[in-house]
Amino acid sequence: MPDMKHLHIKYRNPLKIKPHEIKYKDPKREKQRQKNIVIRREKNEAEKKEREARAAEKEKNKKKQAPKRRRKRVHQEMKQEWEELQREANLMKKLKKGKMSKKEFLKAVGEAMSDDEGL
Repeated sequence: MPDMKHLHIKYRNPLKIKPHEIKYKDPKREKQRQKNIVIRREKNEAEKKEREARAAEKEKNKKKQAPKRRRKRVHQEMKQEWEELQREANLMKKLKKGKMSKKEFLKAVGEAMSDDEGL
């Protein structure tokens, strides 16, 4: 109700009655409600056990994630190599266009090579 947003009404439950504790007057319906409560409780317990089993399985699988780190490291190395190759290609273009002298080119490429040997 948009017309009542400005009122800022705070709801308080004055009675300490829980809705699931209210009994039906009809004994048949009450009996069915009790059965449903038991079924629901059993279902929730089964789901909880299943969740715990999945969590335990997940813990076991964490040990198998080590190769993933290796893949990530290899990927980073490949990415660095491609970036270096791209930088060298750009330097070569500058050399061909005359924006860079051959001496500067050799110096820049030589520094890149000496950095690789340090790894």
